[in-house]
Parts: sequence; C-alpha cells; structure tokens
Amino acid sequence: MNNLLFFGTTNYGINLSESDKLKFKELSTKFNIFVITYGEKKEFIKHDDVAIQYFKKPKKLLFQYIYFYLFNYNFVKNFCNDNKVAIISCKDPIAAFIPVLIKKFSKYEIKLIIEQHGDYLNLLLNQRKFRSNLLIKILSKIISNFTYKNCDLIRGVEHTYTNSVAKKYNKKFITFPAWVDYSIFTKRDSERKNLLFVGNIIPRKGVLFLIRQFHEFSKNSNYKEKLLIVGDEQNPSYAMECKKYISENDIKNVEFLGRKDSFELAKLYSSSKLLLMASSFEGLPRVLIESGLCGMPSLATDIQGINEPFGSDGGTLLYELNNHNEFKSKLKMFLQEDNIQKDLGKKALDLSVKLAGKNSFVENWEEAVNKLYE
Repeated sequence: MNNLLFFGTTNYGINLSESDKLKFKELSTKFNIFVITYGEKKEFIKHDDVAIQYFKKPKKLLFQYIYFYLFNYNFVKNFCNDNKVAIISCKDPIAAFIPVLIKKFSKYEIKLIIEQHGDYLNLLLNQRKFRSNLLIKILSKIISNFTYKNCDLIRGVEHTYTNSVAKKYNKKFITFPAWVDYSIFTKRDSERKNLLFVGNIIPRKGVLFLIRQFHEFSKNSNYKEKLLIVGDEQNPSYAMECKKYISENDIKNVEFLGRKDSFELAKLYSSSKLLLMASSFEGLPRVLIESGLCGMPSLATDIQGINEPFGSDGGTLLYELNNHNEFKSKLKMFLQEDNIQKDLGKKALDLSVKLAGKNSFVENWEEAVNKLYE
C-alpha cells in the first residue's frame, strides 16, 4: 500500500471524533495514513488507523500560516523520509510550499496533490486580518503559482473552477466529495416543520440577511413556524448585530441554538422542512450533503460551490446573492407546494448518497491515485 500524508491545518483533536475514526479506518484499507497538523502541543500520536504529528498552534492567524507552511522544511522532509511517504495531499496551494521543495529535492519519487476548495486564495485574502496587507497578497499569489506549477494532481470540490485551474497549469485534476459520516445522517422523519440554518455565525454566511428576509416573509404571510440557527458564534460582534435586530423587531420565531454535534444535527435535518443558506462564498458545503442524506432540500445562493453540483437536479432551489425578492418568492413557492418539497427532498437524497455514500470517498481516492501514476 502507498504511504499517504495529509499536510495542512485541518483541526484533528488529540482524541479523534468518531467521524474521523471512520474516515481513516476506511482509507486505511487502501493506504497507510499519516497526518501533519496543529494541536495543543508538539507530539506524535499513533491512532488505530492513522499516525498524526501535531505542531503547537500559534495564537495569531498570520503566524499559523508562516510557521506551519514556510518554516518546517527539515522536520517535514525527515518525517517523509522516515515514513517513506509516497504521496502528499495538501489542504490548499499555500500549504503545498514545503511539500513542493521536498518533492523537488527528494532522492525518491513523491507525488503531490493540491486540494482545491473553491477559490481558496481569494477567500483567504479577503479575511479581515489580511485584506489590506499588500505584501501578504503578493506573496500568497507567488507561492500558489509556484505550487500549482509543481504539483502532480489538483483535487477539487467542484468541476468548473477546478478544471479552469488545471487547464491554466496544464495539470491533471479530479473532483472529490467532502467526507461525511453517512452512518449518522440517515434519519428521515415524515413530519417536518421549521426552517434551518447550519454554519458559523460570520458575515460571509449571510445570517443577518436570512433573519431579515425570514422576518419580513413571516410577517407578510402569517407563517408561524420557526427559523432555527445552529452554529458557532465565531464573529461575536456580527452575532450580536443579528441578535440586536431580533430584539429591536420583537421577533419571536427565530432561535439561536448554538453548536450541535453530528447526532443532534441529524435530528434537526430530519425534522426540518428546508435548509437556508445565504453564503457569498463556499467550497463544497458539507451541510448540503449532510442535510441531503436526511432527505432535506435547500434554498441557497446561486454561487460557485453551490450551483454545481447542487443546483437544478441536486435538491436545491437557487436565488441570486442578496436578492431578497427572489429569496422570498422561492421560499413561498416551496412552502405552498407539497410536490416540490417531496421532489426536491428525493433529489437531495439521491445526490448526497452519490457524493457521500458508503465507499464513495475511498473509491474517489483510488481514482485519484490511479491518475497520479497514469
């Protein structure tokens, strides 16, 4: 079996979640799995199906990128040599900088995969902490250009954008499904009520837009059911702005539920009518797959990462970003037509099973490796 290293700042805790355990268990039937990522402290832990090297995570976001991606060359090189790593999969093009150097100067062949989660670079550079830093923007683009030129395969979450990047750099590419623990998201209640948002409470998720439009819709249509908001308040000031709007307008049918684990989410997906999204940017939204596995359709923005593959036949009604009239008209249409609800629910289920059903994740990885060695 090939030795496969996942390199990037994906947050795997010291105690792996049951979902992560299942993911690595399935992958370990085809590969020997290693991970280099951040943790509470620098340590090496060998779990049942994966060996993980943790680095202590710096507090400042900028230092996380600089330290992890630029200044660990010797350590990562020795780690690859000691563990005879054959394939390195990087979380994003910035993360691939050290692996590219290792690949170039290695005495044996190493294949390099860059994961493409939508237009990652623009998302990174539009973060508030980086937005006005011209040096970081220039450096990030130079590094991304360098790593794309020297990788062997681009593995992206949606076809159109990944294809455009692959063509630009004359690289092979493959699209891949997000990992979802299909064993959890199987509950499908026949009795559904309420609307649901699941995601971090941050501006690019458009939570305030959803609250405003749902409030106006409820007020004008006498709709009595609730909008349930689930997720971490990662931006406290934005969360406060959302709650202030609720308070000032005396809104009784919007509730913040905080973060929920996968089992609690499965219950919410299976008992709610419709998932609402107002994102301005997405890679491949895991929530659309999770909710789809529970037979729950969605109303979401017509943006890259959502319109492909979830639009039209994927169980998702699409509306133009920030278009409140289209949002409310499609919400009204959905709630008034039982046939539309059933049809979209079935399409959401069919697509999600295809993207994240049993074996699909491992089979996709096998296909990716076959492309590497063609």
